Amino acid sequence: MSNSAELTNVFRALLSRYPREFGLLLSVLVVEGFVAAIAVLALIPLTDYLLDQSLSNSHYITKWIVDSAQFCDVGPNFWLFGLLFAAANIIKSLLDVATSYTVLRIKYEIVRGLVDDTITVFFKAKWEFFARAKQGQILNTFNKELKNISDTLGGLATQLATIVQLCTFLAVPLYLNATITIIAVLLSILIGIPVLFLKNLSYRLGVQNIETGNSHIGTMSEVVGAARLILGFGRQNSARDRIVQAFDKHIAVTIPSQTLTMGIGILFQPIGYLAAIIALGIAINNGSPIAEIAAVLWSLFRALPQIGRIVSMHVSLHGFLPSYEQLDKLRKSAEKLQEDHGHAMFDSLHKSIDFKNVSFSYHGRAKTLQDINLTIKKGVMTALVGESGSGKSTITDLALGLITPQSGTVLLDGIPMSSYNKITYRERIGYVPQEPFLFDTTIRQNLLWAAPASTEADIWEACRLANAMDFVRQLPDGLDTVVGDRGIRLSGGQRQRIALARALLRKPDLLVLDEATSALDSESERLIQHSIDQMSGEVTLLVVAHRLSTIARAEQVYVLQEGRIAEHGSYEELKEKRGGIFARMVQIQNAKLAQ
Repeated sequence: MSNSAELTNVFRALLSRYPREFGLLLSVLVVEGFVAAIAVLALIPLTDYLLDQSLSNSHYITKWIVDSAQFCDVGPNFWLFGLLFAAANIIKSLLDVATSYTVLRIKYEIVRGLVDDTITVFFKAKWEFFARAKQGQILNTFNKELKNISDTLGGLATQLATIVQLCTFLAVPLYLNATITIIAVLLSILIGIPVLFLKNLSYRLGVQNIETGNSHIGTMSEVVGAARLILGFGRQNSARDRIVQAFDKHIAVTIPSQTLTMGIGILFQPIGYLAAIIALGIAINNGSPIAEIAAVLWSLFRALPQIGRIVSMHVSLHGFLPSYEQLDKLRKSAEKLQEDHGHAMFDSLHKSIDFKNVSFSYHGRAKTLQDINLTIKKGVMTALVGESGSGKSTITDLALGLITPQSGTVLLDGIPMSSYNKITYRERIGYVPQEPFLFDTTIRQNLLWAAPASTEADIWEACRLANAMDFVRQLPDGLDTVVGDRGIRLSGGQRQRIALARALLRKPDLLVLDEATSALDSESERLIQHSIDQMSGEVTLLVVAHRLSTIARAEQVYVLQEGRIAEHGSYEELKEKRGGIFARMVQIQNAKLAQ
């Protein structure tokens, strides 16, 4: 599909989706056009009076106004004609403001709809969509490119307004003197034709602008996210150079792109003036009335720059297309990966979650899991252990319903998970990842995010169970302490305990702890371990463990090796098994602790 055809489709879609807004804009423009015509025609009697106060050889429009004024017992004078001209232009200016307001309303209504629709589509997609997509591309799309789309969509509405205004400004001079008007318009178009050939250049610069913008935002996000690592390695200069180099590549494209967009309108304005002057020179030689020439000149000087704006917008629209295409591409990618939901509503777990002959592999990789059969019993602690890459986190993602088996089935109380609406299932889950994420708000709001209807007593009980109550009470603002971006104002152990309290506040049927103690110091691990021990027997626990002391009370331990279950039993059974994989893992960890 050509760029012009795609632009037409975009504009048609916007008109069909927002008919009320565009209808309001058109109504305001019609009224503004009428007043603009009066403002131009009001210049004729003012000019006639300034040239000859006797009005002995005045234009017929002047005569009509004089006759109308005399009907109201008002004689011809400077104040009559001057105030008429000023009033018409004041009203036109007020209508210009109304037009700008309407254009902004349309612009932000459209952008709000785009953001709402896109975010909705994104969060209906599988986790796979977020895993595949580049963070820089998503962030740049919602940060810079959405602003570009917003400005251009506002420009579409502005272009509609400009076209209506152009018709008004040309209608009056065509009525007064069609010859000079047609000559001026044709000259401006002929002189400005070469500008239209810049649209392909605008599109190419737009594509490069998007690509370098994605790279720059992606680099910035990565560097800021790795600030602790960068400082720890003393690699600040290297990080700075990466950001600056990415930015340099971006500005090398965005400067000519923006210059092209702004420059076309600026260059076209004197072209329009030149065309108007040539046409008026012809009119003067033909002996046209001075008052008529003044009105025509006033109209053309306002009309011909509008042609430049239309041409400029036409070229800039081709530069906007890559931004819209990237947004549309992300939406279509998310739509292709829409999550399937069953119709049954999940209320609670009664017996168990069962994996039956489950196999799974990530795109382009060997099988991560092969023929997995395991059971997560209600009220029991089930632990997953094994080397990195053995498939522990994949089983966790399957239990959360973030991914689906390529073969085999995950059953909830004997019913396939696919039969349930997964949102209702996840609402009954508490999840604590290895790297807990806290929002940049208060501890209270971080906790209520998981369970908004919780009472103050519920919050403190969750904090008690997570061994977070004492340290929260010691903070100057208690629950109203702001934790900073990702919880940076708290220690690692404190963040982990708040994350655990957040999960417990939901009173979940299943609590998933994904290596929740692997990065903690001994005291923090002891507190989390105590919390887990308190919950044992009351909450269904799925624990992915690196530190084996965390799962000392586990009734079920699955030892994974290269995507298969190598051993299965209770902690004590496997610990005492001679030559067992798990027994060897315990011995190695105990030996390290003893050193």
